[in-house]
Amino acid sequence: MQTRRNCKIPILTTGIFLIFGIGICLLSADKARADLADYVVVNEIQTDSISGAGGTNDDWVELYNPTAGDIVLDGWSIQKTSSSGLASSIRKTTLSGTIAAGGYLLIVRETATTTLTEMADILALDSFSLADHNIVYLVNNDVNITDYTDENIIDFVGFGTASYYEGSGAAPNPPDTKSIARYQDGEDTDNNDVDFVVQDNPTPQNSEEDDDGVDGTVLVTITPNAQPVQNIGPTSADIVFQVNSDGNALINYGLDDSYGSSTVAEAISANIDKTISLDGLNCETTYHYSIYAENTSGDDSDNTIDATFTTLPCGIVVHDITITKTAAKANDVPEDGWEWVFDITVWDTSETILKMKFDQWDQSNGVETVDAGGNMQFSVDNGVTWFNITANGDYPALGADISGIGNDDTAGRQVAITVRMKVPVGTLAGHYDSSYGILTEQPE
Repeated sequence: MQTRRNCKIPILTTGIFLIFGIGICLLSADKARADLADYVVVNEIQTDSISGAGGTNDDWVELYNPTAGDIVLDGWSIQKTSSSGLASSIRKTTLSGTIAAGGYLLIVRETATTTLTEMADILALDSFSLADHNIVYLVNNDVNITDYTDENIIDFVGFGTASYYEGSGAAPNPPDTKSIARYQDGEDTDNNDVDFVVQDNPTPQNSEEDDDGVDGTVLVTITPNAQPVQNIGPTSADIVFQVNSDGNALINYGLDDSYGSSTVAEAISANIDKTISLDGLNCETTYHYSIYAENTSGDDSDNTIDATFTTLPCGIVVHDITITKTAAKANDVPEDGWEWVFDITVWDTSETILKMKFDQWDQSNGVETVDAGGNMQFSVDNGVTWFNITANGDYPALGADISGIGNDDTAGRQVAITVRMKVPVGTLAGHYDSSYGILTEQPE
């Protein structure tokens, strides 16, 4: 507990006691003028911010710590009395927190102007009102002092015609719009009349305004990957990002920027790529999403701005069918039969087996028919490997492997299917029609 004893002199009327008191104060005042106190001091006081009526609530007391170490003020108090110094006139405000080495602490009356209350480190009750000729005490406990000789007083200032003060005289009374402040912050010769001067331009400083250096805080920050949405499928997508803190993250997502759905929070490590998957989405649908992350303690967080992605279509899309042989010989030779190329996209890249089926071919006049089964083949490698269609309207047991097709950055697999049909000997001349199906499957 920080304590000190000052030269505390009341106004006296007996000559011999006055001489004795002055002698004590001169011993204290003989200290080097530039010496700073080794304790927290009352540094600046204001009692009225404007001239005339109306500014009496703008009362504040600034403390200063001239020492090289931080000092905890928990359980301390600021106390003030009227000019008489009677214990019955004591008004008190409890202090808390730490005043940094070389730092300030600002106590402001709670009914002061907004600018002052926003600056305040501690708001004093409205009853803690300062007026002309008051005495302000800094006390290292929260108990009302007995009088100016109380051993728990760290520092005190009497001003105007106050009955008690340090040294040979009181500090000047703070005029309207002005304050009284020490000639040098933290300097204390134990003489209020020597240490304090009227300040034409008051300079209240709080705990955040006194740092001669610079500092800063890095907040939790989410950095989306250069390609934040990856592995987009018909019903799923991956969101990839980093966070500069250990903690937890989740994805808010939905059909508009109000989201409505969230993933389960997952653990994250600082500056390590994190992937959170979205599943159960709708095909060919635009989704809005935002990444949310917080640190381990949960006292700092970040979220990204709204962004969108669109899922892939479901199934297979046929882009074009090109007839590469429009006429055929009825000679049972596949190379002389009909031939087509189907350009398709397979959206679900996990389905790597492709099959085709064709219905029976009908002559347009309804007289002749030709079976697809046994007469048709398809290939996905430009005819290197052919797969036979064995029955009308049925997919064959075996299918083409498309796992090596379209494994690039293009969405879905772009597959070209070559289909050919031999025309049986004796088939009547004319135009024929059929219908087809394409099926993709995951390997067993």
